[in-house]
Amino acid sequence: MLLMLGIILGPLYYAYGVYASGNIAETFSMVDRAERWTAPDGTILRFRGGLGFRPQPLNLTPEMNEVKLRLRFAIPKEAVGNLGDMRYQATLLEYDHTILERSFVLNFGRNGKANADVGPLEISYQGAYIFLLEEVGAAPISPEITLEVIQEVRRPLMPLVWGGLGLLVLALLLALYDLVSAVRKQRPFQ
Repeated sequence: MLLMLGIILGPLYYAYGVYASGNIAETFSMVDRAERWTAPDGTILRFRGGLGFRPQPLNLTPEMNEVKLRLRFAIPKEAVGNLGDMRYQATLLEYDHTILERSFVLNFGRNGKANADVGPLEISYQGAYIFLLEEVGAAPISPEITLEVIQEVRRPLMPLVWGGLGLLVLALLLALYDLVSAVRKQRPFQ
């Protein structure tokens, strides 16, 4: 009983909060790449180390809280073994202020797919948000990229997760104690 409760409250609850909670509000295809772009407000964005994707305006509101941005990358399966590091930097701007920035290295599975999550973050008020994605260095291949805006994401309550892991450890210690007790009863000390 303790083992099942520990698994449910610990790893399963954490995995649900981080990977499965929320629902997709919008989906965008990121296809156009260039060394510079003009943002919706007229400013010119230049990308130094690689190519940047077209800035994507996002309509984010406090009713969507919490919000997570998920990038889905896909390449042909044949190209998976021939890739070096593919590094990207994702930035979320509110007007011209950076509110979230994350760099990541892609690890493609055998199926040629990889995901990267940016966030979750809490939106304080409705505004003009712009999502930027930049290649850091030259990418050996240009993947198909989809941006998903996921709303109503639930962060796991960490005291509950740690409590679940504690129950899991307690259950394993009790099982080990029972095993040692059973072995001692079978072989008395001489």
